[in-house]
Amino acid sequence: MTLAFEDFAGQSVHIARLREDFAAGNNVHAYLFAGPRGTGKRSVARLCAMTALCRGKDKPCGVCGPCRRALSDTHPDIHTVLPPKDKKTVGVDAMREVIAQVGVRSFEDGAKAVIFPRAETLTPAAQNALLKTLEEPPDGTVFFLCTDQPSALLRTVVSRCRVVRFHPLSTGEAAARLVSLGETPQRAREKARMAEGCVGQALAIDDARLALRRQVTEEVFSVHAPDDALPLLSAYREDRERQEQAMDVIEDAVRDALLAQAGAASLDEAGYAPELSAYARAVPLRETLALQGEIVRARRMLGSNVAFASALEIVLLKIAEEYQRWPW
Repeated sequence: MTLAFEDFAGQSVHIARLREDFAAGNNVHAYLFAGPRGTGKRSVARLCAMTALCRGKDKPCGVCGPCRRALSDTHPDIHTVLPPKDKKTVGVDAMREVIAQVGVRSFEDGAKAVIFPRAETLTPAAQNALLKTLEEPPDGTVFFLCTDQPSALLRTVVSRCRVVRFHPLSTGEAAARLVSLGETPQRAREKARMAEGCVGQALAIDDARLALRRQVTEEVFSVHAPDDALPLLSAYREDRERQEQAMDVIEDAVRDALLAQAGAASLDEAGYAPELSAYARAVPLRETLALQGEIVRARRMLGSNVAFASALEIVLLKIAEEYQRWPW
């Protein structure tokens, strides 16, 4: 997969300026890329670093040695910092090691870049260690802090960064991007809806997740009487991973049903089973709001370590109640 600034123009109005600044060497020393997961923050950071290191005429050229090494994640002057596999955070010792690495001369006598793809994982001590470097940055070094949780960063760190906001694409734009990456048009539309316009998240959706979306909505919205709930409760009783996935699907489905009932969106090509569309056409919006309230209640029960079957049962019984009044 190739990278180009144009691919991310819809995520932020600042993309064109980033390309111009890095191509001209007018970039600042630290950036905070903030926005939902899958909106291209890490990819744009790589593009900016590649532009700073590029030796071609039109930057980034994508074909010179530095560009090729940047694209293959093998450039010695681009440092990507993530938590170790056995830890959830980046600690102060790891940060000091990174700072020491960028404090020496670059391998290729050019710029140096440090990318934090999940900056929210930096411990307060690590952030304070980084703060000292941000106040007096090494020559030619640029830092990229990427996060979907900017509130997890110290205000003093944020204040020393240029903040660039990233946003999801529209469903149509995200689907077009997925098609350009080789996805079929139908799958692209389903994945774009499922990921709410976040292309990176859409790329991570596999056939199994799409199949689960259809299966869960078919099973749940086929509950027409209390007895129909029993086989479904038994099927999910022991599989913890499937339980969490099923509740996520139900929550998304009811939210999208509300949007469809309010005329704000369509359920067509959203990857759900036909049973959900039938439900949305038959049941009044106020009752779907009540169903959403039961889902919130079920979530709270799960948070209090109530058995999944008990939490799911209140949702299924509400659906059965609605079918008795407004059969679909």
